[in-house]
Amino acid sequence: MAGVAVRERPPATVGTHSRDTVPAIDIADPDMTRAARRARAARRREYLAEWQRELESLCHFDPEFIYDPAHEYDQEATTDPDYDVDGVHFLEFDADGVVRPLEKRARKVQERGADTSSDMLVGTGLEGDYERLVRFRPETIEHANQATRQSHPVRKGVRPDMLVRAVMSPSERERFMPDGVLRLDLGAPVPPLVLEVVSTGSAERDLNYKKHLYAAAGISEYLVYDLGGKRRSGSPRALLMYRLEGGSYRQTPMADEYRSAVFNTRVRIMPDAREREEAQQGVPEEDRSPPRFQWWDPAVERWRDRESDLKLAVKLTGIQEGQVRILIQALDAFLPDLGDADRERIVEAWSVAGIPDDMLSRIMEAGRTPDEWESILDVS
Repeated sequence: MAGVAVRERPPATVGTHSRDTVPAIDIADPDMTRAARRARAARRREYLAEWQRELESLCHFDPEFIYDPAHEYDQEATTDPDYDVDGVHFLEFDADGVVRPLEKRARKVQERGADTSSDMLVGTGLEGDYERLVRFRPETIEHANQATRQSHPVRKGVRPDMLVRAVMSPSERERFMPDGVLRLDLGAPVPPLVLEVVSTGSAERDLNYKKHLYAAAGISEYLVYDLGGKRRSGSPRALLMYRLEGGSYRQTPMADEYRSAVFNTRVRIMPDAREREEAQQGVPEEDRSPPRFQWWDPAVERWRDRESDLKLAVKLTGIQEGQVRILIQALDAFLPDLGDADRERIVEAWSVAGIPDDMLSRIMEAGRTPDEWESILDVS
């Protein structure tokens, strides 16, 4: 793993204490494993005063933030996901305890989730957002601390990967989102939905501490997405849904899609169709096309996300939406096992050559011999 360039932090206080302090290191050192970091954390707890002086030497030191000895803080990077300072990069732990930049596909899921959410929620007074720092009421954090038997200090907040929040007027933003931070402790409306994309280093926190924290805050739906192998070694790619019932979360039975009360429709996260292409097979998983956060639109009878909408809009130039809607319904009825990628091929053929007058009857005929459905592609 390539190291992240960081400046040497100034040395800790020397000559004023009889015992050594925690030595400065490159926090992205690939040789610094989980066991070594645990030993460093224990040493920080033993010499808190010396460590505090090290922290105060950082150019971005924040006297109001309660720093966590379990994490590393450098001039340009940190492993603390709650540390919100411009110019300081967040690095996450991998399975061996080595830190690395946040997985590119995870960040893309955050962005796509926010875009899809905003599209779904047009006119509802809600919108999607991602990596928005949220500050909770002290009693909310205390409840999570007691429920998990952890002693997390009251900090500035946490940064959900994606959330749904109320649309705010300029005056409301000034009151409830000063400096861009969503202040639930100042009375801001509680987000009704949060999505976290699990990483190897965050699985325990996302599935335990944050689950109690979000439930105590009153967030009605909590989604957790595993890109594969993040919850545990070999864990399958999956979207988990938790619903708030009686002040705590109850997990919905696992499925490929879920009905969301917040979105008032079904939602899912699906692999990008391009993952199945032969050209993608030799590409490292992290560099493949990221999955899509999609919603079911009953008005047009299809799964939607922003990228798919843009792609379809180009394909449907000169084709009436109503006619396509009827034919897509026919495809679903007579060829229910047809995949999304194959459906896109059919629509693309229609957009290029037009729709034959007998297409509906041809779809019905293909339903009798599903293995020969590709005859629909002949629109000559």
